[in-house]
Amino acid sequence: MVSLTLAPFVAAGVFLVLAYNLELFGGRFHSDFWFAAAWGAFPAATSYWANALSFGVAATLVTAACFALSVGQRRLSSPARELRRRTESVTGRQRLSDGSVVDLSAERLVAPLDGALHALSLAMMLLACAAVLTRL
Repeated sequence: MVSLTLAPFVAAGVFLVLAYNLELFGGRFHSDFWFAAAWGAFPAATSYWANALSFGVAATLVTAACFALSVGQRRLSSPARELRRRTESVTGRQRLSDGSVVDLSAERLVAPLDGALHALSLAMMLLACAAVLTRL
């Protein structure tokens, strides 16, 4: 059974998808903030509403958590994607406080970003499994 109270969520979802993906309004909706709002917080809020038909502290916390996780994902994935897809070469050295020198490369720079993204992916799957188990 579907409540008509979902209609505003559907309308907002259509707007957010089109505004973000088509970079409408001069790309104002194609930013880290709107990515997190449209692809993290909004689906969490919508699905919470669809299940509870209300909002409370828990819904606010879930929505805020999904927003924050999406901001983190976007801030890691943008430079990682640039290194993987658009970087021809990286040159330079990193001199450490002990005097040792590390040669820089695209692979070296992208490795911690990819590691953090993989950890976020695993954390989200584990969190989803935990949420399902709490309902069984």
